[in-house]
Amino acid sequence: MKTAFKKYTVAALALVTIVFISCEDADDNGNIIDPNNSAYDLTETNTDLSILNTALIQTGLDATLDSQGTYTVFAPNNAAFNQYFTANGYANIEAVPIADLRAILLYHVINAEVTSDLLSTGYVKTLGKDEEVEALDLFIEATTPVVLNGSAHVTQADIEVDNGVVHIIDGVLDLPTIATLIAANPEFSNLETALLQQGLEITLSNTNGTMQDPFTLFAPTDDGFQALIALDPMDGLTNLQDILDLTNLTDILLYHVVGNERIRSGDISNGLVIDPITAGTFSIDTMSGIVITDAQMTQANITATNVTAVNGVIHTLDIVIRPM
Repeated sequence: MKTAFKKYTVAALALVTIVFISCEDADDNGNIIDPNNSAYDLTETNTDLSILNTALIQTGLDATLDSQGTYTVFAPNNAAFNQYFTANGYANIEAVPIADLRAILLYHVINAEVTSDLLSTGYVKTLGKDEEVEALDLFIEATTPVVLNGSAHVTQADIEVDNGVVHIIDGVLDLPTIATLIAANPEFSNLETALLQQGLEITLSNTNGTMQDPFTLFAPTDDGFQALIALDPMDGLTNLQDILDLTNLTDILLYHVVGNERIRSGDISNGLVIDPITAGTFSIDTMSGIVITDAQMTQANITATNVTAVNGVIHTLDIVIRPM
């Protein structure tokens, strides 16, 4: 009998040891893994994310962020939501239409784990979608603190959860228009200045179909503006102000914009002729890269494609193109 009891005791201790070890971190550092530590669970336990928690439940996205997967969540805190309610005339989270709320929440999620040390300045695809179900872009400026779309700041980074990472932010991100994504990117500061001066940022912010949206914007970078200045020493363009002073600047800017159409890179073929909003056309050659030849026979390279906003698509150019 004593032998049987001794064998039972040893077996029980071994079982306890196995259970304890199975609850430890895989890195064997002795930390205990929380079995309820998803991104959604964080919104339940962090009181400053209580409005986000309610929003996730209302939209059914609680199940998404409680599931296995790998996510980066930019989580607006309660103050961010309260600012959003005030700015948009909502009394509380319950007043926000469910479809709109779901679309906004998805725009705060990336389908990959990106900790702060991996964040880099540029556009990233989110789980948010445009009406063609293409992933919306978010502009991340990897400064200190990190800035999203030029407005929201990361206030607490790198909260590790079992299905990814959460960064708490101080603003709710609206679904981005073309104007949003241009204004957020410092590489487009000259283009942004020109659009603001000519009042065209209003056009490129439109989402209701009354100003020829959706758009395709072929967007010259700041280097693209400098390339135009350097193109012809005899044309009188010696600095940005000279470009801004051009009497036909609105026509030049609208020459970069196609109305009522999202032209994605997959729609571009060799010899395609583009008919922009303003008078004139330009052609695209795809034999070596993607090259535009404008009405003045200047060639511009498309250096990045398919940056997606709710009201259109942006492609990046390395020089300003011009009509006749």
